[in-house]
Amino acid sequence: MSPSPPAAPVVDLAAEGLQGFAAAFFQAAGPALTTSLNRPLEVEVIDVTSSTVHELLEELDAPWVFVEIAYQRGLTGTHWMVLSRRNGLALAGDPGAEVIDFESRHKESIRTTVNQLLHASSASLLALASRSVAYAPVTVHVTLRDEELPGDLVHQQRVWIVRARAVGDGLTIDMAVTVDEALAQTIASLGAVSSEAGEGVVRRGGDAAPAKIDMILDVTLPVAVELGRARLQIQDILKLAPGSVIALDKSAGDPVELFINDRAIAKGEVVIIDENFGVRLTSIVTTSERIRTLR
Repeated sequence: MSPSPPAAPVVDLAAEGLQGFAAAFFQAAGPALTTSLNRPLEVEVIDVTSSTVHELLEELDAPWVFVEIAYQRGLTGTHWMVLSRRNGLALAGDPGAEVIDFESRHKESIRTTVNQLLHASSASLLALASRSVAYAPVTVHVTLRDEELPGDLVHQQRVWIVRARAVGDGLTIDMAVTVDEALAQTIASLGAVSSEAGEGVVRRGGDAAPAKIDMILDVTLPVAVELGRARLQIQDILKLAPGSVIALDKSAGDPVELFINDRAIAKGEVVIIDENFGVRLTSIVTTSERIRTLR
């Protein structure tokens, strides 16, 4: 019986897709870390390799910090950011500290910094995934023994490791982010779809704008209905109490305005449906004007 063909093409596809993912994931990390840690930092992706979590931990000094990064929208799966003791303290804004047990303030600082990094990366991943990407609030785990790994890490065999380094102002922070095989294949397929979509935009020419607008169709925007406006002096505001009446610059029955992203896009009238207030639209701006409200 002839041997089975090697699985190299699949591995190459995943590696190629993860290179683009890693670049997008850490694209805005430098400004985010600069703001969070109050130090000028630049972030670069070092490499993307196939390994195991246990092999990774052999390179890092304990206790190890594991930051759980779960997708809330756009993709499905979980990353783990893995940090050595030194890098964990640096990310917590306390480089050089000689502590073994991470204090609650260190964990909270790491949680805040990583959440800001993920918020910044969401915009970069939008172009790669062709959909809005959001993360759940991260959780931080610290452990000294590899048999006490959080989540399902102890059962995972091979994973992809994305290594990145933040450098600046005399500080270096090495970060490693895990990608399991299932999530790696999903990300690789996103890269292929993005390439096909890009070729389609070039061929169609005039369809470029609709292709771009499709990328943000599921982005959430705030919607507000304005019943009227009033201008008050500070002394009058301080006198407000329950039961106070504020006169608005509109009469009963006048149309109300509908704002999206602080831009007026429609007018309507107030209605009551099943004891809930609503707005029946009576006029709306053109499609091109509505697109401009997204800016």
